[in-house]
Amino acid sequence: MNATHALGWALVHFLWQGAALAILLGVALALIRPTAARTRYTLSMVTLAAMFILPIATTLRLYDPVVSTATKTFVAPEPSSDLTASPSPTPRGATVKSLPLIASATQPNSGSARFTLLRDRLEPVLPWLVVVWVVGVLILSVRLAYGWMGAHRLRTHGTRAVPEALQQVLARLAARLRLNRPVRLLESLLIEVPAVVGWLRPVVLVPASALTGLTPQQLEVLLAHELAHVRRYDYLVNIIQCVIETLLFYHPAVWWVSRRVREEREHCCDDLAVAVCGDPHLYATALVGMERIRSTTPRLALAATGVGGSLLTRVRRLILPATARREYFPRWAAGIAGMLAVTIGLLTAGSQRLAGEPATDVAADTTRAAPDTVLRHPDPSQPLAQRWDWARAQARQLNRRMYWVGYQIKRPEWLEHSVYVDRGMEVKGQDITISGRLFGDFQGFLFHGVRLARLTGSNDSEDIVILLGFTTDPSGKVALSHVHVASFYLPMDFRGRTLFWLGDAADAQSLPVVEALFTATSQPELREDVVAAIGVHGSSNLVVPILQRLLTSREPADVRAQAAEWLGFHPTPAAVVGLSAAARNDQAGDVRRQAAEALGDNPLPAATESTIAVARTASDPDARREAVEGLGKKDSDRALTTLVAIAQSDRDEDVQREAVETLGQMPNGRGLTAVRDIARNHPQSDVRRKAVETLGEQLPPAEAITLLKSIATSDPSSDVRREAVQTLGERAPTAETVRVLADIAANDRNEDVQREAVETLGEIGDLGLPAVIEIARTHPSTDVRRSAIETIGEKAPAAQSLDLLAQFARRDRDPDVQREAVERLGELHDDRAYNLLVEFARSHPVSDVRRKAIETLGEKGRADSVMVILDDLARRSDDEDVARKAVETLGELHDARALALVARIARTHPNVDVRRKAIETYGESAPSDSSVALLKSILASDAPEDVYNAVLEALEEMDDGAGIPALIDAARSHPNRDVRAAALRRLAESDDPRAQKIFDQTLRRP
Repeated sequence: MNATHALGWALVHFLWQGAALAILLGVALALIRPTAARTRYTLSMVTLAAMFILPIATTLRLYDPVVSTATKTFVAPEPSSDLTASPSPTPRGATVKSLPLIASATQPNSGSARFTLLRDRLEPVLPWLVVVWVVGVLILSVRLAYGWMGAHRLRTHGTRAVPEALQQVLARLAARLRLNRPVRLLESLLIEVPAVVGWLRPVVLVPASALTGLTPQQLEVLLAHELAHVRRYDYLVNIIQCVIETLLFYHPAVWWVSRRVREEREHCCDDLAVAVCGDPHLYATALVGMERIRSTTPRLALAATGVGGSLLTRVRRLILPATARREYFPRWAAGIAGMLAVTIGLLTAGSQRLAGEPATDVAADTTRAAPDTVLRHPDPSQPLAQRWDWARAQARQLNRRMYWVGYQIKRPEWLEHSVYVDRGMEVKGQDITISGRLFGDFQGFLFHGVRLARLTGSNDSEDIVILLGFTTDPSGKVALSHVHVASFYLPMDFRGRTLFWLGDAADAQSLPVVEALFTATSQPELREDVVAAIGVHGSSNLVVPILQRLLTSREPADVRAQAAEWLGFHPTPAAVVGLSAAARNDQAGDVRRQAAEALGDNPLPAATESTIAVARTASDPDARREAVEGLGKKDSDRALTTLVAIAQSDRDEDVQREAVETLGQMPNGRGLTAVRDIARNHPQSDVRRKAVETLGEQLPPAEAITLLKSIATSDPSSDVRREAVQTLGERAPTAETVRVLADIAANDRNEDVQREAVETLGEIGDLGLPAVIEIARTHPSTDVRRSAIETIGEKAPAAQSLDLLAQFARRDRDPDVQREAVERLGELHDDRAYNLLVEFARSHPVSDVRRKAIETLGEKGRADSVMVILDDLARRSDDEDVARKAVETLGELHDARALALVARIARTHPNVDVRRKAIETYGESAPSDSSVALLKSILASDAPEDVYNAVLEALEEMDDGAGIPALIDAARSHPNRDVRAAALRRLAESDDPRAQKIFDQTLRRP
């Protein structure tokens, strides 16, 4: 593989590699306490270093400097006269067909065949991927260089010497930190927070504002923080970190890990600064004071309050280490999980390629499907074993690492259609892409590749071609890597690899070769494909014994199931006996089912009796179901009688339903009479339902209508009647059907059936809509009328639907129906519907309907106008429940303006319950800091006791204990004694350690 492709694959593989490393780091950080900053920093740095090393290692592993051009032409050496003893490339008289030399860089081995097409499609894109990566690196390098120059410009521009007293403070701190390198201290007019610039000759810059805005003690601890950066060589590490970010810019996990490094670096320096000054509270106040005057610091400068982490997190970690935030799972994990799902195929394909596939000696060109060279054996009359040895000798002589050996056999007489077995090649039809084992005429399907006829000098035919791909590892061991068994005329993608064509072969000569390949191959999927190569031979007397041995062996279940499938094609008594035994007795359910299915496919008359026996007596219900399905292909009275008996009396209801469905699908409608009887008389309602469904699919429309009408009105089971109603609407959308369905909707004794009839009338369309409207107006059942209104909203034309829904919302006698109509108005997305919702929200006489209109406006309306309406309703409505609903809906808009309105209502609304609702809503919807600020302002105001209680409850229930400090303040200092007592009770009920501590202290007071 050349350097460009190796680098491209390394970039692709780093998607999953980087994600995996970051997830491991996230788990590790979740398990390590936040106060262990040095351990967390070390782990983060090791992860970032591994992210840098992995793409380099992958590139070196994939790179192969031996690269040939893709346009060579093969020229055979002078042939030898000895065909069997000489390993010469081309024996005398052999046909050599030279084509443009191409090869694919990916030959699927057994574990990666399904990923071959993906890899082939990616290969041409890799150079462009590398180009995009290089452009991105260059752009970010310019940005990095600009930042570097900006950081170093700070040393010389706008700086001046600091007072001698501050220099002495710096020297004293350096001594405490055991810092031996000289460090300059300068005052800067260009920055507003202390920062370190430089590695070999570090400079600490102090902003002019800090000299006047901070106390000497605060300034001292901030200088200690900056000297900690110098002592730890953080400036150099930060430069390396920026380089890694630049090179791996495309991966979000790299940025997340780098951010963790910066956060933990700041925490480490915080710890050193606190160790020097001895007062975490002093250091925290210094950080907060500096944050108030901070501006922008260049990325390559290390600032005390700058690039590393959240100020709130750092302060909390210093003052309240027990409550420091733990990130139990990274926020980017959901995105990375999606990325892993996309790249998992590349992981499997790439790892297998690295582990087991040798590098090719030519560049990839996946735009061509022909082989680079075709060598045809000159004497097809020779035994296949000798021709086989010739092909292997040619491959060794030509040093072919990947190649094909192929020959053709006669099409079996029992094979009625074309065949295509190749799990590594995709076949495209209309709206589908499939691979694996296919049988049929393949009309309209697209097969990627070239036809064999033009390569082998023959004509297209229905004979079978067996093409076997081989791979040679670096030690010279040859292994089977691909199996292709197909009708000769179907195209084949050779991926530019040499084809050694051996001509025709008799079954007696081919089977020993294929069986030997099965024995020599260890990969399970390849062994399955070799079984197909055995089974496709037409000589049943030779094939059946081999397949029987495989079926009764200790091979994996997939191999035995494959043997059972191919036994089903061979019309011999021995095949029937073997399949019958496997269907009953095999240990694997998949094998039992496959054997039962193969019995049904076997055309031998004896197979019918065996299928009947399995369908009646097998202990596995799934095997019985497969046998039942197979009986449907048998055009015999015995099969019909057996299916009827199974449908009536099998001990498993699923098997009974399968028998009913199979009876309906029997040739010439032979089983439909029995299905009619089952639909009317079977004791099990689920079986009758299946019979109704089958009759609806199989009977002529006129006959189906009569039968379905009868069942829809008379069956004792509501589930069966519902099935009949639904099937009737699907099969017979006529005026008579509408009449019957309307009658069922009006008179059936079960509301579920009535609603099914209403829904089915709606599915019929314009013909059934008048009946639905009438049901919505007059039906005595509220639930049925609601179902009719829902159907009108979904099926009626928009204008008609709007008028009808408005009528029902205003005039229906039941509020639930009115609410349903209002909700459906919201689905119309129409200005008139919106205006109606506003009208109902303001003035509908039923409170429940007004609340539903408010809720619907919040979900479907335009945010700007909805906020005005809801605010007006919350402040002016004389219905307390409506006002509360308006407040709740404002909170659900998740809009800052709406929350401001909720806050105003919480402060000023005259109704206590509405204020309580506003307090609750704001606490649930607003950020924690905003919620705390609002609640504290209400506590400080003159409010009713119930409002105070609501505030205290909201503070207690805030996430992550954000309201506990305010609750503590209320318990300590609120002027209202009852409020203090209530706050104390809330603290007693809280699980927060801070609350428990304050409560305990209060109890100990005299």
